[in-house]
Formats: sequence, structure tokens, C-alpha cells
Amino acid sequence: MITTRGGKAMGRKKIQPSSLKIQGDTPSRSLTVESADIIQWRYEMLREASLSKSSIDDICKKYHYSRDMYYYYKGKFDAQGILGLTDEKPGPRAATKRTDDVDRLIIELRFKKPHINMYEIAEQLNKMGVDISARSVSRTLEEHGLSLKKTKGKPRKKTSLSQASSKAKA
Repeated sequence: MITTRGGKAMGRKKIQPSSLKIQGDTPSRSLTVESADIIQWRYEMLREASLSKSSIDDICKKYHYSRDMYYYYKGKFDAQGILGLTDEKPGPRAATKRTDDVDRLIIELRFKKPHINMYEIAEQLNKMGVDISARSVSRTLEEHGLSLKKTKGKPRKKTSLSQASSKAKA
């Protein structure tokens, strides 16, 4: 998946399962970091970049990240600490069209005029300056249990079986 941030493309690729052994000052002091532990993996990349004399490019290659992603996580870590290294959910953070005020208007119209359908409600809201689709109106009505019951066509007249068979013969 490719997402954009600040005009630059950032690729989110899965890191191949591997481990990295970080050697301490003596042979007995070492730490193994698994790539599956993504937060630790990113933290070790940032830690190594700040403590070692290696170039950022070499460290990024070692940890399978681009320079852009390194600086992205560095900024997040500086601002939020270790929680900045977690993945965020993609997508919008809040409703853009169906805000609480718009939901209230839809419900208010339903109670004032219970006979109108979702298309008429959307049309009236659009006349009031609220940009909303009929489907969004329908979702709001369904969530609050205010949908009109659907009927399938015109109601049929009941006929007996003998009348139906005589009409079929004629």
C-alpha cells in the first residue's frame, strides 16, 4: 500500500521475517531483535542511527526501510515517544458529511414529516445548504431505526384458485 505524506510517497511493505543480533561491548552482551516485533525493530533502527557512525542509508538498508520512512518515524518518535512508532489506522478520523448536527437535522425532518422518503429529505437538506446524499440520509435513518418500511409494488387483489384458472383458460 502506498500512502502520501507531505507530498512524498511512502511505501508500506512487509518486512521479511528475520532477526538482527545487536552486539554489545563484550561477546556475552548481545540482543536479538525479531523483525516481527515492529516497534522494537523501528526503535533499534533509530537508536542505531543516533549512536553509530554509519550513514543513514546503510542503517536504512539494514532495517529494510527507506530514508523517507526513517525520517518519518524519527519525527514521530521525537514528538510522541515509543507510541509514535506504532502503525496508525488508515482513513479519515471523523465523519465529514454525517456530523452530529446533520444527523439531528435528518431525524428532525423525519419526525416533522414522517411520510417523506430519503430522497426528499436529502433534497430538503441540500436546499438548506447541507451537502449530503440520499444514501447518507438512509444510513442515518437506519442507524436510528427510523427507516420507512419497504413495500413491494402495488397490493394484489385476492382471487380464488378457480377464478385464476378460468382467467388463464380465456
